[in-house]
Amino acid sequence: MANKRRAKKIQAPYRRYVYRSNFTEANSSDEEEEEDVLENDVAKKDVYGTTLQNFKANSHIISTYVLTNRFVFKGNIWPRSQFEKIDVLQCALTNQNKNFEENMERAKFELENESKLMKLPVEIIVKILEILDARGKLKPKFLRVCKLFYLIAFPMIYRRPHLKATNFFSFVETMSSNKKSGEYVQELDLSSVIQSGKNAFVSKLLKRSKKQLRVFVAPQTSFGLAPLLSLKNCHQLRILDLRLVSETLDLRELFNSIEALQNLTHLSFPRSSVAINNFNNVNWPPQLSFLRLSGGISDDFLLETKFPSTITQLEFSHCPAIKEFGFQQLIRKMGKTLKTLKVQYPMPGLREKSLDPVFYYCPNLLVLEVAVDYVSSSFFDEENLGYMEYPRPLKTMYLESSGMLGTSTRLDPIDLAVALNDERLPNLKNIRCTAKLGWDPKSEYVDFIVNALDERGGGIYIGY
Repeated sequence: MANKRRAKKIQAPYRRYVYRSNFTEANSSDEEEEEDVLENDVAKKDVYGTTLQNFKANSHIISTYVLTNRFVFKGNIWPRSQFEKIDVLQCALTNQNKNFEENMERAKFELENESKLMKLPVEIIVKILEILDARGKLKPKFLRVCKLFYLIAFPMIYRRPHLKATNFFSFVETMSSNKKSGEYVQELDLSSVIQSGKNAFVSKLLKRSKKQLRVFVAPQTSFGLAPLLSLKNCHQLRILDLRLVSETLDLRELFNSIEALQNLTHLSFPRSSVAINNFNNVNWPPQLSFLRLSGGISDDFLLETKFPSTITQLEFSHCPAIKEFGFQQLIRKMGKTLKTLKVQYPMPGLREKSLDPVFYYCPNLLVLEVAVDYVSSSFFDEENLGYMEYPRPLKTMYLESSGMLGTSTRLDPIDLAVALNDERLPNLKNIRCTAKLGWDPKSEYVDFIVNALDERGGGIYIGY
């Protein structure tokens, strides 16, 4: 019996043809056989409409394939004919040799003319990536374009990393494994990292990025003694923002950490700080120009501490221990050098009329922000906006309110309109006030304020 498991013979999907090529010499037997067949049979047309005689005349064809009607090939196809034999191996080798020679000639041409081809300068690529980085559209996937993009985009991506609770741990692992990545970090903003950070992680990030770190925004939690000790080595730090820190922080440790930061210009105190008693050991950075006071700051600290004369921007926020006397004594000492003064709500130690002498003690202010809870109805009167030898330079003013009872009638728009009409505020251009003040935008006095500021190229904005 025949073996049923034996594989059946499958007929090849091509036919046997005979073809005479210019690159091979056909045998005499093949030539005779071909002549006999041509004499006795009628030439048949192939699928492309060419006769065998025409194909015989086109003997220069090199790239050929043998296919039946069951297969379709999108390329060079051999003419169908049942009368010819083809030396497939010889044709393949000939075609391969020709393609190799063509590729070599093309590569040689490209190498010779490589210097003549126009290329995109590296400066333009750097400028494009910098624009994307400024708009926040520079993505890590750009590192996979090429080696040049990797070398350019890698420092830009790590210069200002966008950290959240979802990618914080991955960033810490990357900084721990790749020490070179920390050398490019210049801005480290952890304000979006709330419960994901730990003191050890924050301290490790500060140590890795100490070489080029210029801006640091502390997280709400997980900022204690270890990160403070790591700050000592960040000698290039310019902005230190601790306003979000909710943990209790000792101010003595803070001053010990920042006294060696010679380039620090902006400092924001934490809102939950412990008051300091020894004021003789307080050493401020020599180039400090912005100071935001908050937390456990007392009147004794304001009176006995020697603030640097380089401070031009001063802010108060969440200072429950500061009273009217301490605040007025401070602005009396520093008022003439201040360009910006902001007193934000809440300041429970201040009372009504506490901020009335601001114009007198701070004559050179450009920006002023006050809450109407701490001013009186005579805030814009002549006794506070007295005569000066030069025009008062105030340009921008923010009027805020807590919305408590009695604050909606504290300041009337007629007082500000009279001050503008009498040229007490000759350079005032922009006013932003809250709708809690109760000012009617359609009233006569508000309309006068709008027209006066519009003539100066500014305006008034009433919002919430």
